[in-house]
Amino acid sequence: MSRSTVGTVLFGACTLAAAAGALAVRTARLDLRPMHADEANQAVRTGDLLETGRLAYDPDQHHGPTLYWLTLPALWLSGVNDLAHSTEAQFRMVPAVFGAALIVLMPLLAGGLGRGPVLIAALLTAISPAMVFYSRYYVQETLLVFFTLAAIASMWRYTRSGSPGWAVAAGASFGLMHATKETWFLAAAAMALALPLAIAWGRWRDRVAGTGSGVAGAERSDAPGILSMLKPHLRPLHLVAAAAAACLVATALYSSFGANLKGPVDSLLAYDTYWRRGTEGGLHTHPWHFYLELLVVFRPARGFFWTEGLIAGLAGVGFFASLLCREKAGLCRFLAFYTVLLTAFYSLIPYKTPWCMLSFLHGMILLAGVGAWAILRWLPGLPLKTLALGLLAAGAVHLGWECWWLNFRLPADQRNPYVYAHTSTDALNLADRMERLAELSDEGHAMVIHVVTPENCWPLPWYLRKFKAGHFGCWHDPAVWAEETAPYPPPSVILLTADVAQSVEAQLRAAYNRQMMFGLRPEVFLSVYVREDLWEKFLAASGSPTR
Repeated sequence: MSRSTVGTVLFGACTLAAAAGALAVRTARLDLRPMHADEANQAVRTGDLLETGRLAYDPDQHHGPTLYWLTLPALWLSGVNDLAHSTEAQFRMVPAVFGAALIVLMPLLAGGLGRGPVLIAALLTAISPAMVFYSRYYVQETLLVFFTLAAIASMWRYTRSGSPGWAVAAGASFGLMHATKETWFLAAAAMALALPLAIAWGRWRDRVAGTGSGVAGAERSDAPGILSMLKPHLRPLHLVAAAAAACLVATALYSSFGANLKGPVDSLLAYDTYWRRGTEGGLHTHPWHFYLELLVVFRPARGFFWTEGLIAGLAGVGFFASLLCREKAGLCRFLAFYTVLLTAFYSLIPYKTPWCMLSFLHGMILLAGVGAWAILRWLPGLPLKTLALGLLAAGAVHLGWECWWLNFRLPADQRNPYVYAHTSTDALNLADRMERLAELSDEGHAMVIHVVTPENCWPLPWYLRKFKAGHFGCWHDPAVWAEETAPYPPPSVILLTADVAQSVEAQLRAAYNRQMMFGLRPEVFLSVYVREDLWEKFLAASGSPTR
């Protein structure tokens, strides 16, 4: 077996090992953390698709449909036929698998970055606390990162081979990006700007090197630049095929495979809504350094300090190494400009939620692989290289330790930088209490539960998913609640927040016990009003004396 073959086999084995480790970490104990309101919203929407086979894109309140459609096979394989019998783990398995599959895609970049940088980036992807945390979140972000990497890798392979297959793969990847989340446009814009910047920098760098050396051609890059790789391969027919693939994939998904022809149009109209939401910010307005603070210097309380500074620091080294390097320069420079631009885009938009940073974080991880490898190459002598390797290994161990703490010890704790307006673990106790009351009620899961609060009532629809449709409802305005429910018998249970308690009590049409209260989110508590006849049954079943 030749040396190159051994190297290829070893590289493949290490990549698969990193992917297997990433999958194991991402899929362990997926039900450990309560469902975030956004996760619950996505899960209930997917459950509706599972039960009815219909999905209509909502440009005002929901993102693209790929997450919903790709979850169906996971539910089918689990033998789940309706939302009531599904679990958190079955939904979260989908982003977890895509989070690990990122590593499987990364060898496609080895020809442009080098095997060493790719392996380091694969390891960092596997253990990055943020990458792991949001790969265990049932939201679109991990899928968006996967399809974005697929688009970049396919474009790179096309520049190397000129194969129309890679052009079509790139187009399909862009279509999947568009069908996943509206913020795909930020990644596409960063790519579009990074390409000419990388080309312009390469020309300037070669011109300076040629002038300074006195022999114009001798010092030019050893590897061909982006422009020289594009010229021989760009074919109008290939570009048309790529565009057709993008449009076909996006149209098929947004139209629910022809069932909702208005969906593709709505997917374009949605940008007005999301541009307005992104620029206005609202409740999710944060300063420009919000993401960087979470990643690098998060101090939530005394004795706690979380940082992925190793990745950010190595990414900085990788950025400058990409600009200065003479070998494998094209893709490195493209990724350098792309990552900086994408980080800037997300940082400058007022609207910020922590999981959005995954898009530019993975760009940082790729650059961190380049940076770590550059350090090992630049340092002279074995002792210094060994010292650097030891420090990098120590940093990786620290990241792994943080990953364990943030994902398995503090998965819903406010001291975790990636916990954001998260559901309280007390919500699980509320769900259990509702199940207990349903067991005691003559109606069972047909028991009527009303929620009255100006707050977002999610994730309650998820936790009360076993209750029959039409028997659970949420109202933001007590007056509207009273008017709409007046023709019907008083509900068995009313859940409400303190700010509407007086208004709700003035409208009660039966006697209720008001002794229970549960936390929903930080600083959001729900009082539980149980109709007296059901409360008497609850006390009797609990062995407590009744009045």
